[in-house]
Amino acid sequence: MRKTLSFTTRACVVAALLALFQQTGAAQTTKVSAKLLHTMPDGYTNWWSPDARTFAVYNGDVLLYDAATTKVRATIKTSGAPLPKALSFTPDGRVLILLSDRVRLYDVADGKLLRQFGEGTEPINRYETKFEPEAVSVLNSDGQYETEYKSPGNYENTLELPTKYIGDRVTSPDGKFLLVRARKDVDAQVYNLETGELKFTLEPYVEAGKKRRGGGDALGEFSADGRFIVTSHEDRTPRLWNAATGALVANLAPQTDIVYGVRFSHDSKFVATTSFDGIVKIWDTATGTLRHTIGAKKDQHYFAVWNPKDNSFVTKSIKRREINIWDAATGALVAKLDNKVAKEKFEDDLTFDYSPDGKILLTKATNYSTALSPILPNRKLRAIAYLWDARTGALVNTLRDDKARDGLAYYYDKFFWSPAGDFLITTGAVVRLWNPRGELLLELDNDAVVTASLSPDGRLLALTDALSLGTTVKGVAGILIGKKPKALLSKTHLWQIESAGTDSASRRRESAIQP
Repeated sequence: MRKTLSFTTRACVVAALLALFQQTGAAQTTKVSAKLLHTMPDGYTNWWSPDARTFAVYNGDVLLYDAATTKVRATIKTSGAPLPKALSFTPDGRVLILLSDRVRLYDVADGKLLRQFGEGTEPINRYETKFEPEAVSVLNSDGQYETEYKSPGNYENTLELPTKYIGDRVTSPDGKFLLVRARKDVDAQVYNLETGELKFTLEPYVEAGKKRRGGGDALGEFSADGRFIVTSHEDRTPRLWNAATGALVANLAPQTDIVYGVRFSHDSKFVATTSFDGIVKIWDTATGTLRHTIGAKKDQHYFAVWNPKDNSFVTKSIKRREINIWDAATGALVAKLDNKVAKEKFEDDLTFDYSPDGKILLTKATNYSTALSPILPNRKLRAIAYLWDARTGALVNTLRDDKARDGLAYYYDKFFWSPAGDFLITTGAVVRLWNPRGELLLELDNDAVVTASLSPDGRLLALTDALSLGTTVKGVAGILIGKKPKALLSKTHLWQIESAGTDSASRRRESAIQP
């Protein structure tokens, strides 16, 4: 019996050492390199096609770059900067969809206009009403008064809505239909992209005795499986529709306040709605029945993001300053992020990015700056972001800057996971690549960044520089002597990212993290 126990003990020790070796090996084999391919004299907003072959840049007009050669294929004339969610591609990457005064389709190969629809269609995912959060003074545990807001605080407003957390699926998964809103009304509309014809109109629910409101207040998206559409309007009642017929599946009611977000889960089984009074509701997609309610007016919760691999999701609690992870199927609390160990208050942070395997959750660090920061910067060493175990809420690591900067320097920070999840990119004041455990792999020789985007295949990183003081002065001087203001545009640098041993490292990491 003693020999058996001794053998079992030795076997356990060996297994534990092997697991540790595998984890260490995964860290060592995560090798990433980066090479600057091209610098383009164009800045501002940019987009990648789903096939990563086309890079679109806004520069007064929309320029279509060939990602392989970094040469401009075509220029599409526009009457102004595209609104968020106003430029997209069909799933095959061959057609660019541009929304302005109407829907226009362009051939990505040469930029030629393929088709334009009737006048009066706009991006669906925005409200024109601007909701200002109510600021209140609250006495904290230290006996000091702090300002809290009774609605989601964020710095990424587009006419109020944080565009990162509203629907992206405005084109059906098969690329045949487009969901937009009617400019002169509050209707949502579905168009046939092949023919340009209106397929059907999805009318909002108007309560008895209330007047139909004006335009500009529609949200919505297709489910990932293409079977359903969800829409929401300022009348507080989201609706669930059959995407094939336009038939109403259910009114997602009652709602206690204006709904600012509607999102399908990645497997299309659930819909999350979030209202401005801080109540999240989870609905069954097939039937439209209410499954769970999270939060209350005295304990406000706001939906943030779905886990890409299961039906868990993240909410932010305003009163308790907590980040919670919930199970949509059961309504049970999965985990709370241990903000005490990170000393993070989670006040104005609305950046949440899951790793592709759904096991690591990234949150952006809250870095404060004041109105005097440009004049009297408060420089100190700061955290950039935190990595959390999405199953336990434990802090995995803190991504830190190695240079003292003012909080304003982190305003433009953005984060990108590689498709395989073997590395993470952080951009902003400095551009770095990390492994999933938050260990630094590489720092790019690039200036501070105001805009960044990663191609869908994870191989090309576009970084648009912030305008330096010298560049701005030269640009202004150029205007004074008659030069075009184009001199004020930032430059975009295209980097090629290569990851060695990604597949094997991912497999080892999968086995090592398993409970």
